[in-house]
Amino acid sequence: MAVSRGTGRRRPRASHALALLAAVAAVAAVRGSTMATLIALAGTGAVLAGLLRRSESWVVFGGAALFAATVLAATGPASAEAVLLGGFGAVVAADLGTFGLGIDRDADPAVATTRVELLHAVGSVVVAVLTAGVGYALFETVPRGGSLGVVALLLGGVVLAWLLRE
Repeated sequence: MAVSRGTGRRRPRASHALALLAAVAAVAAVRGSTMATLIALAGTGAVLAGLLRRSESWVVFGGAALFAATVLAATGPASAEAVLLGGFGAVVAADLGTFGLGIDRDADPAVATTRVELLHAVGSVVVAVLTAGVGYALFETVPRGGSLGVVALLLGGVVLAWLLRE
């Protein structure tokens, strides 16, 4: 039985499912703010659309929207833990989504890539947890009442995005 390459159809990737799971985690983290929830839902929709259309720019835009929703939630009722979960969920969603699309582009549909995708996901989550730990430690050491702790958490998200892209 021959493998048809002309259909343009690709099987769903583990990275795609994990990217959507991370996006849903970001939505759950910002649910205390109505506007942040709406932005996060739009970001999740953009991630999904990017995965379906095989567009890395849509996936990255969706991740950026999720991160923006987290920033908005951080200015309101969100706890430090919710900010961490939302920010890192946004970054991990974009990372895993673009990784899965890269595999779609580079590997034949018949090639089994689940192990590589899961290994990449584990690496991304480990980097996220380590960065979250440092961000949370910085947050806990700054005086209460200021916005320096939230800025430290969000800076941790930027560092995480940079580390995952390297």
